[in-house]
Amino acid sequence: MTEESAPAAGELLAAAEEVIAAAAAADITLRLLGGIAVFHLAPSARQSPLARTYHDFDVVVPSRQGGPARKVFRASGYTEDAHFNALHGAQRMIFAAPSGFVVDMLVGTFQMCHRLELGRDLPGHGLTIHPADLLLTKLQIVQIEDKDLRDATALLLDLPSDGPGLDVGRFVAPLASDWGFYHTVERNLPRVEQYARDRLGAGEAQAVAASAGRLREAMEAAPKSLRWKVRARVGEKVTWYELPEEPD
Repeated sequence: MTEESAPAAGELLAAAEEVIAAAAAADITLRLLGGIAVFHLAPSARQSPLARTYHDFDVVVPSRQGGPARKVFRASGYTEDAHFNALHGAQRMIFAAPSGFVVDMLVGTFQMCHRLELGRDLPGHGLTIHPADLLLTKLQIVQIEDKDLRDATALLLDLPSDGPGLDVGRFVAPLASDWGFYHTVERNLPRVEQYARDRLGAGEAQAVAASAGRLREAMEAAPKSLRWKVRARVGEKVTWYELPEEPD
């Protein structure tokens, strides 16, 4: 899908709202993640210089609700990728909307460069996963791209880590038990700060840096697991991440 043919962000958000509402009516907890979740939560993601193009939306559902959620998508007019879903449906499913955009549905777990359990305690209301989890999904990317730096910058600007929007304890918890995840995030936070300095005004860039600094301090102060400490001794001598595969 080209930039010119990409659906409008508002169209994608409205479609996500409809399917999330349909899932809720069936007692299924479906929540947004990815760029459209950032677009929904962070006003700065909707305007220059942090606005960007979106091609699809991503959702997550608790592990035991994957099958029922699949039925919701079918009933809502989406066509499933039968081959992919048959092979990977326990962890991930793909659906296509009548207008052509694609929906990626994770079942329980987010797995890219690092693993993050999302399905166990999704928010009981609202459209998205917890903002702290959403930020982690952006910062866990080892080969972080412009779109992810843009999204992370918007989240840190609009949901600062000293306010109610971003739960610092929740952000830190998975990092305190997984050195690899921790290391990737500690490498990426300065990149987000630099991205903000390059594109935002001085005041906004300072706000992003302050928010990132508070997260970094909380990461460093949190008690670490024995597994974390053992792995930290090895450091970068052994690869600490996985590179995700794209669907066939």
